[in-house]
Amino acid sequence: MLYDEFHTPLTLDPKGRLTLPASLRADLKRNGIQSLVVVANQGNKGGLSVFTPDDYARIVKGRVASADPFAKRTIMYLRAVSSTSQTVAIDGNGRILIPPLLRKLADLDRELVAFSSLDWFEIWAEGRWEKAFARAMELWDEETGEDGDSLSSLPSPGEDA
Repeated sequence: MLYDEFHTPLTLDPKGRLTLPASLRADLKRNGIQSLVVVANQGNKGGLSVFTPDDYARIVKGRVASADPFAKRTIMYLRAVSSTSQTVAIDGNGRILIPPLLRKLADLDRELVAFSSLDWFEIWAEGRWEKAFARAMELWDEETGEDGDSLSSLPSPGEDA
């Protein structure tokens, strides 16, 4: 599911609940989506990636659907990504409860940043996000040059990044 683009500060309440951005709540409601799947996107160094259940099955599980379950890369992927997945309900106020394990892995406290990213969205602790964004900008500049107009290195549709 593609979302209207957003990049917004959010606040985690003391119980670990997060009110989703209004535009996102509207998109989810319009599509009849009442739960989301949350995973740690870089273990204990990143933030959280949040998917609809269908997108989670297609994007995250789809990566290993026909993989050898005993292959080292498959095992590492399942341990690093799939093992952190948690399905969370969207309550009547448009909030989700971030489970304690995921709050700990993503170092979520109070001040957060959320942004849409293709068929999912991400939630980051504000400090981690600032560092990750700065690093992404450095890498983007290295990849594209100072003018930033070289897009030839971006993956083509259907190509794995």
